[in-house]
Amino acid sequence: MTKNQAIKLVQNQLPDGYDVMEDHIVEKEYGWLIFPQTQKYIESQDPLDMAVGSGGTLVEKESGRCIEFGSAYSTETNLEIYEKGYLKYDNLDILITDVEDLIKTAESLSKLGITYVISEEECGETWRIPQHYSLGQIKEKLRELPCRFNLGSAYFIWEALERFKSQNYFRYELVENNGYTNWG
Repeated sequence: MTKNQAIKLVQNQLPDGYDVMEDHIVEKEYGWLIFPQTQKYIESQDPLDMAVGSGGTLVEKESGRCIEFGSAYSTETNLEIYEKGYLKYDNLDILITDVEDLIKTAESLSKLGITYVISEEECGETWRIPQHYSLGQIKEKLRELPCRFNLGSAYFIWEALERFKSQNYFRYELVENNGYTNWG
């Protein structure tokens, strides 16, 4: 994929009244970080015309895959999250392969806010209600390894996942979710 193709790809996804800020594109060996903005702002440079809330779109050179960054982190941090592999998949699971300290592992995982789903039927409708795993439920699941939990996106929990690497309470892999769900 070329830079121009990446720009066109992002432009085709934008709503009316938006365009790409071509003079703000960040090029990396793996792709381009492209920032959309309102056409009005691009022309006027008036901050009152600026759209907020986007950290840009990373277009991978090899695949053309687009990764939307939020505005929660700086550009540098967004790229760090990507480079560390936390955005390799849109929906990922944590696969616990070994546990050294069951209690510390369960406490660590509970801080991720992992939920499971309970199905309830009412008036002919099926409701899927998310519930947070309790410490006891996590410990019970960890008794049979490998143990899997669906995390969804790692964007907001990447720092915790980084800490897990140095704590040595457990070993894990982040794997693509292929249909696994956390059911109660």
